[in-house]
Amino acid sequence: MSLLARVKGEVPLISMVGLLAMSIVFGWVRYGYGLLLPDFQADFHLSKTTLGMISSLSFLSFLVGALLVTFFIAKWGPKMFIVSGLAAASVGLLTAAFAQSGLLFSIGCVIAGLCPGLCWAPFSESVSNYVRERLQKRSLAVISTGSSIGLVVICALYLVFPEGSWRLLWIIGGIIGLVLLLVVLKTVPSGAESPSPHDIKRPRLPSFHKHSVHLFTAAIIFGVTEATYWTYAADFAEQSFHMDASNALFFLITGVGGIAGLWAGELINYLGFRKSFFLTVLVYALSMFILFVSQSWAAIGLSGFLFGLTFMMYAAFLPIWSAEVFPNAPAQGFSISVVILNMGTIIGPAFFGGMLTVTGYKWIFLLAAMVACSKLFLAPTEER
Repeated sequence: MSLLARVKGEVPLISMVGLLAMSIVFGWVRYGYGLLLPDFQADFHLSKTTLGMISSLSFLSFLVGALLVTFFIAKWGPKMFIVSGLAAASVGLLTAAFAQSGLLFSIGCVIAGLCPGLCWAPFSESVSNYVRERLQKRSLAVISTGSSIGLVVICALYLVFPEGSWRLLWIIGGIIGLVLLLVVLKTVPSGAESPSPHDIKRPRLPSFHKHSVHLFTAAIIFGVTEATYWTYAADFAEQSFHMDASNALFFLITGVGGIAGLWAGELINYLGFRKSFFLTVLVYALSMFILFVSQSWAAIGLSGFLFGLTFMMYAAFLPIWSAEVFPNAPAQGFSISVVILNMGTIIGPAFFGGMLTVTGYKWIFLLAAMVACSKLFLAPTEER
C-alpha cells in the first residue's frame, strides 16, 4: 500500500477539508483581526476603542452562529452550516478588504464573525456521523489544529508582504474560502434528517447531567484565560521589545506551537483522557506563569510556544469531550460548549483589562495562570 493510500486511510478526507476550513475561519478571521489591528487603525482612522467594539460585535455574531447550529442542525444537517460559514467568511473578508469606510469595514467583520460559530460544531457532527470510531479523536484533533496552521500562514505572509498589505491578505483568505466552499459541496455528506413535525417544533437538544457541569465550567474558564492571553500577550511582547512586527513574530511562534494539536487524539489514546487533560492544563497555566517570572525574549517566546501548543490541544479536546458527554447530540452539545466558552472570551479581557489600571501585565498573567489551574478540579471523572 502506498504512503498516500495509508494517509488517506488513517486521516479521513473530511479531516483535511475541516483543517483547511478552520485555517480560514480562525487563522484569518479570528486571529487575523488582532494581528492586523494596527493596519486597520491606520487605514480607517479608527480608535482602539472603536476597533474593540467591532471585535466584540464579531464575537456576538460568533455566538449567533453557534446558537443557530444548536437549534437547527438536527433539521438541516451539518453541510448546510459549513457551507454557510465559509460563505460568511469569504463575503465578510472580501467586503472588509474592499471597504473604503469604517462602517463597511465593520459590516464585513461582523459578517465574517459568523463563520466560526457556523462551521466548528458541524464538522464535529460530520466526524461523529461519517468517520469510523477509532479515527474520530484523530479527525477532530486534525480539524481543530487548522486554526494554528492558518495563524502560521497569515503571520508568515504578513512578515513577507510589504507593510500595509492587509487588504491583499484578506482578499487571499476570501478567495481560499470560496474554493473550500466548492470543495465542501462536493465532499461533505449532507446528513440532513427528515424530522417529524414534533422534532421541527422542538429541536433535538442535549440532556444535561453532572458530567456536563464539568465540561461547561471548564469551557468558560478556558474562554476567560485564552482570550486574556490572546488580547494582551502580543502587546506585552511589543512593549518589552521595541522592534518591527514583534507582534507578528510572537503570533508566529504561538501558531507553530499550536500545530502540535494534531497529536491531541494520539495523546488521549496513549495516556487516556484524564491524564492528557491534567498534563495539558498544567503546561497551559505554566505558559502564563512564565510571563510573570521573566520578560526576556526567550521567556516570552517559550511562553508563546507552550501556550499555542496547549491552547490547540485543549481546543482539540473540547469537541472530543463534548462528543463523549453528549453522544446522542454531539454538534448541539459542542455548540453549547462554544457559546459558553465565548461568554468567557467576553468576560476575560474586560475583567483583566480593568486590572491594568492598578497593576502591570505580569500580575495579570499570574492571576490568569491561577484561574487556569482551577480546571484541574474539573477533569473528566473517568478514563475515556
